[in-house]
Amino acid sequence: MSRRRARTVASVSSLAAIAVVFIVMMILLDGVAAVPRLAISTGLAMWRSPAQISDDSYNDDAEDKVRSCRRIVDEISSQGHSLHSASMKSLVQQIPKVVPDLLDRVKRASPSSLYSSASQLEGHLRSLSGVVSTYCDVEEHPSYYKQPDEVLLEGEQATRRFLDFAVDSIRLINQGDLAEYRANLATVAPPEMPVLAIEEK
Repeated sequence: MSRRRARTVASVSSLAAIAVVFIVMMILLDGVAAVPRLAISTGLAMWRSPAQISDDSYNDDAEDKVRSCRRIVDEISSQGHSLHSASMKSLVQQIPKVVPDLLDRVKRASPSSLYSSASQLEGHLRSLSGVVSTYCDVEEHPSYYKQPDEVLLEGEQATRRFLDFAVDSIRLINQGDLAEYRANLATVAPPEMPVLAIEEK
């Protein structure tokens, strides 16, 4: 069942529940004047306005994006177990701490921008996952690539730039400079490896 249809069903169910409460209380209290007031208060407690439903929809979509970011972070963390480079492994190990912290702070400071922030971070994290995956492959098969040391260096630099961006974003949010944070998020380039050329045999 789609989320929108589920909300419609939930609203109809709420109205049905209100009607049942009203009828039961009419029977139990023999139609005293308190029943209409009770029914109204029950209805207000159970009914959600279109604006509230819209807010719920936004919050659900934003949380979906946050969960997607966290899944990619878990993938990157798992990839990091295969790394040989101590410096690259140290960078990758910071990602599961920094990225969730960033998302949590965005949610607290500016919940209305959580969806857009998480969407943009999701794209950067997918690129970063590709960087780490390729880095692992270059480490395992250096002969498959031209200038593997240079490729590894650029991959590590790309990972460091992403972490620097994430930490800088947290600092901006802590300072209340959300406009500058959004501008940085919109303009920062995703982490990428250089064009990888396979060594010709």
